[in-house]
Amino acid sequence: MKNLFVFVLLINSVVRAQHTEIQDKAVKKVLEKSYPAAVKLWGIDSLNLKQNSPQFSGVVVKPEGIILTAAHAIHPGNFYSVHFPDGKKVKAKALGRMGIKSMQGRPDIGMLKIIDPGTYPFAEMGWSDSMSTNNLCVSIAYPTTLNQDVPTIRVGKITTALDPWGFIVSTCKMEPGDSGGPLFDNLGRVIAIHSRIAIDEDINYESPVNLFREYWEDLLQPVNYAELPSNKQQFAPDTSKDKLINLSVTPPNLVAKGIVEIVSKDDKAKVIAFGTLIKPDNKSGKFTCIVTKSSLLTNAVVVKIDGKLYDAKVVATSFPNDLALLKINKINKDAISNTKAVESFKNLGIPLVSFLSDNKNELSSLGSDVFKFEAKPAKGYFGAGANFIKGNITITSFSPDSPAAKAGLQVQDQVKFINGIAVTKPEDYGRELMQYLVGDTISIKGLRNGEEFSYNVVLEKSPLSDHPSNKFEGGRSERFDNFESVFAHDAKLKPYQCGGPVFKADGTFIGINIARFSRTCSLAIPAEVIFNFVESSLKTEI
Repeated sequence: MKNLFVFVLLINSVVRAQHTEIQDKAVKKVLEKSYPAAVKLWGIDSLNLKQNSPQFSGVVVKPEGIILTAAHAIHPGNFYSVHFPDGKKVKAKALGRMGIKSMQGRPDIGMLKIIDPGTYPFAEMGWSDSMSTNNLCVSIAYPTTLNQDVPTIRVGKITTALDPWGFIVSTCKMEPGDSGGPLFDNLGRVIAIHSRIAIDEDINYESPVNLFREYWEDLLQPVNYAELPSNKQQFAPDTSKDKLINLSVTPPNLVAKGIVEIVSKDDKAKVIAFGTLIKPDNKSGKFTCIVTKSSLLTNAVVVKIDGKLYDAKVVATSFPNDLALLKINKINKDAISNTKAVESFKNLGIPLVSFLSDNKNELSSLGSDVFKFEAKPAKGYFGAGANFIKGNITITSFSPDSPAAKAGLQVQDQVKFINGIAVTKPEDYGRELMQYLVGDTISIKGLRNGEEFSYNVVLEKSPLSDHPSNKFEGGRSERFDNFESVFAHDAKLKPYQCGGPVFKADGTFIGINIARFSRTCSLAIPAEVIFNFVESSLKTEI
């Protein structure tokens, strides 16, 4: 019986390895085929080319530059800046959009056309009606919060092939900026466009690509449709449906290694961080090394390993990557050695495993190469809504405690100048306010009941909106940016679960989780950086 049990475990391990290999090859094929066609966009003024809308995503599906995106991101006739992953920048003009008001903005499909002459990388359009529950899918899009020049990768599965509202539902996590981005099947074909999300991180709504096929000729016209056209175009069926594969959701057969808990001395049941056991090249038989997230530590912590508590000494910290090196007395516990560190992060989309406490783990996908993540200056928050009324930019609302209201502005005020720049058209208002950062002081001049006024407004940090993307469980880490070297993956970590190890599915150590950044992204420090930190700290320790 024992031999049979071992045989079953061996068979299961082989099956998992085969599924992982198939999945890795499929994702690699998607990226090779379609990654170059995934684009980042934002609205621009037609004269001075300044940005005048939030960032969003899209995908080129024709070599002449036809782009599919979400209706809620564009307006027919407006101009947009288009950014390819290879750095190429061109301009596009919005064509048709179908976000019908009476249908709560559905089906949320829109189209643009690149106006600069040329032939462009493009992705093949697939068939959304070919998709079934558990089919593998891949997202390539540009979340605003991460603000990178290249997209991040998220691998997931279809959970609902077509819901009552007309959406495909997938587990590929989205947030603002991803709107309009493409969802691909394992053949690298566009099957849907990112539309909206629920609070649950695994509920992400996608506009089916078949809608673009049905309304293709209508979307080529620069029209903001008030209702869906009555005639739908016919199209040929999918002849490659039998080549679609399911996502392997079975966790890799890995034994938890290197994970420890860091707890409060005052409340030993309270885990304040995870830690990773590291075996340095400069071996010592007197102590054990632990690396963790520095900003989570307090003055009174102990390390818990297999239920036992150990006093820890902080011997070094690294502010650029928020790392801390702890020492405890030598224990009989496997640590992670440098010989198993991974060197390459080029295989985007591969499955990763983050070990948590109690032998639990969190599966994710490698979303990016290693990059330096500097905190970018935040756009200033003004907090006053305005409409174009009888030829004037007129303030119609204020957010609670907004800088504009605190400065003295009122509803019905007509704004004529922002920092000396005349605002005469609807797009002028948003464009000018987007030029300034948190802490900047701007002058607002205008008319109130026919009388001139002038106010100085100090722009503040934007408060978190009520958007579902800000409601993921646990929230973001207190320190979530300004790292010298990180990579992104889509693990659903809570802030206190940072500091623990991340592995590839084959057991290769790839790094240490350092921050829960956003709904779509956790950040980790690469293994090479971890070992360099440990070795240099031990050499300089007095």
